[in-house]
Amino acid sequence: MSARRKLAIVHQQRPPLVHAAEPEIAWQDYDRIEPGVYFGYCKWAKRYQYPRFRRWTCLLRFDVLSDDLLQVLARVPWWMNLGKREKPHAGRGSRYFREWVRANGRPPTRGDRLSPKVFTRRMARVEIADTKSAAPYSVVRRIISWETALQFRVNQSASHTVNGGMGYEK
Repeated sequence: MSARRKLAIVHQQRPPLVHAAEPEIAWQDYDRIEPGVYFGYCKWAKRYQYPRFRRWTCLLRFDVLSDDLLQVLARVPWWMNLGKREKPHAGRGSRYFREWVRANGRPPTRGDRLSPKVFTRRMARVEIADTKSAAPYSVVRRIISWETALQFRVNQSASHTVNGGMGYEK
């Protein structure tokens, strides 16, 4: 029997190949809108350690609103660096510190912990721009102004009370 005939018999005896579906590759998709100035509602803020750059980061997520403030046009991120130390750190010259003071309406007192909660549930005028990447997306470049006042302030430690816990001085 010829080699060509043997090869034909081997191919006939093999079971047909079943092509497995390729696994899906997930990726983080961000919205993209026309660059400009918009009203944005800061829905949430999260502080976390970013492994790729080995640093702490604060991520704010803004719902960018239409001119009539009734429709969400996009959900846009804004990252602020909190350093490469063991714990997050906002130096006095950092963008996080400057924006925290603006959002809070005053500098921190000695007991303040610069919580990212000061940014949440707040309206702001934001400048939106595109990233310079292979797949550009919209980001907040800067906060022009905070449009809503802070609804509560957490400055006082839980163990400190004034006038026996009544919260005011006589």
